[in-house]
Amino acid sequence: MLGIRCWRLLLLGVAIVLTGCAGPRAETAHRSEAEGRLTATVPALAATATSPPATPLPATPTSLPATVGITPSTTPTADACLPLSPGGDRPVYRFDVTADPAGHRLQVRQQLAVADPIRLTTGEIVFNVPAAHAAGVFTVTRAALAGQREPAQIALEGTALRVALPEAARRAAAVTVCLDYTLDLPRAGGEGISAVHTLGWSELGMVAGLWYPVLAPYDSAHGWRLIPYHPVGDPIIFEAADYAVAVSAPVGYTVIAAGSQGVKDAAWQFQLAEARGFAFVVSNRLDVIRGESAGIPFQVYTLPTHRSAALDVGRASHEALPLFTATYGPYPYPALTIVEAVQFGGMEYSGLITFSSQAFDEYQPPASGAEFGADFLIKFVVHEIAHQWWYGAVGNDQANEPWLDEALARFSERLYYERLHPANLEWWGATSVNMATVPINRPIYEFADTAAYVQAVYVSGARFLLAVRQALGDKAFFAFLQDYYRQNRGRIVTQAEFLKSLRDQAGPALDRLLPAYFDPIP
Repeated sequence: MLGIRCWRLLLLGVAIVLTGCAGPRAETAHRSEAEGRLTATVPALAATATSPPATPLPATPTSLPATVGITPSTTPTADACLPLSPGGDRPVYRFDVTADPAGHRLQVRQQLAVADPIRLTTGEIVFNVPAAHAAGVFTVTRAALAGQREPAQIALEGTALRVALPEAARRAAAVTVCLDYTLDLPRAGGEGISAVHTLGWSELGMVAGLWYPVLAPYDSAHGWRLIPYHPVGDPIIFEAADYAVAVSAPVGYTVIAAGSQGVKDAAWQFQLAEARGFAFVVSNRLDVIRGESAGIPFQVYTLPTHRSAALDVGRASHEALPLFTATYGPYPYPALTIVEAVQFGGMEYSGLITFSSQAFDEYQPPASGAEFGADFLIKFVVHEIAHQWWYGAVGNDQANEPWLDEALARFSERLYYERLHPANLEWWGATSVNMATVPINRPIYEFADTAAYVQAVYVSGARFLLAVRQALGDKAFFAFLQDYYRQNRGRIVTQAEFLKSLRDQAGPALDRLLPAYFDPIP
């Protein structure tokens, strides 16, 4: 995730005039020019309103494919906690959500199937609940286990939710946990780069970013991996999981999310396999443009007044998707969706990106004859697209080892400008050229402010990768990234694993680089 507001860049010690902070240009002249350019690049691009008629019309397919095996054994009843079919090694989630935009509230019924005997034998199932960091947002009304008559015993301590397992469940092959809860959304906004600011409501609608109890990873060395709240960085860790989500919304509202989708029983339905989290937006104000690149459909939802900026975001998507596919490996999801929202900066989810409305407001298109892309909206949209590979497909502990995904995403920005818009490469680096290199292996909890976090995790982290690239040469470096992606897709990778894989390629050259970027040296 990355914030983009110009005054925030001043906190980073930037002593130059940024084009992203310049005054507005003639919008009417640019709009016709931008539409003609993008239409030539993406012939399939089209713009439509998202607000549905009285009966919402789903995107194809109109019925949900049985791709992730998330089907209750019988039709749910009002109070039933029914078992879900386990998803093998992956957790399986099912959600039934009722959205109340006027009341800024989500009513949620969540089911989670766990078929991990190691976790079950601990005698509890533990969730990280980022939404619980603020009082009055997250309220549990019921907890149950499939096949158990009595309510489940739970304890919410900070952002950790523990569900006790009876003796029989500890010996079972799989357990389904059912939770009913209410989310009273705060007003959207927030300062600094923090994922917890992606749950909220605004005049554009509701954004459900980090909204639900997320199963905590477990390993014998660390036990349950709990992620306390912190106002800087992304206080969460996701395993890859399979999702089935149904969201009911009032007539006139669109539910925007990733995955195969349809409408059933007046609810918007989504299925997404091997996802690193699931997010959605509920809005009645956004229009959409659609395109396709390298066989990957994409769509950009914005206010109608931001259509020309949306077209340029579409162009950036059209360029970045095939670049990253060729450089890293296959795109991991069925499509890409980018949504304008009232929030700080951008936030990545599996197959979905939400991005600041202010960024669209402040977007400065290229002047006639100028190179495309010298604006922070384009730069950071590319950053969030790269997260579909680094965070999405290949996961990491974003709280304790955040550089593993953020440095790769920032490196991907550099790659985009280097390969596609080299005239803007100097512009891309101008905001950080005077920053000192500092240790990158620090958890979010050691950062008191956004400026220090960016300097270490993003800027210094990307410099480390560029130094490794120079030491290895392009052929070996990009071969390493492709192997790393292929071998670790669907996993949570640690710093130790990343560096071991890199050392296998780089040998002593890596050890000579480490002291400049790591403290302590791993």
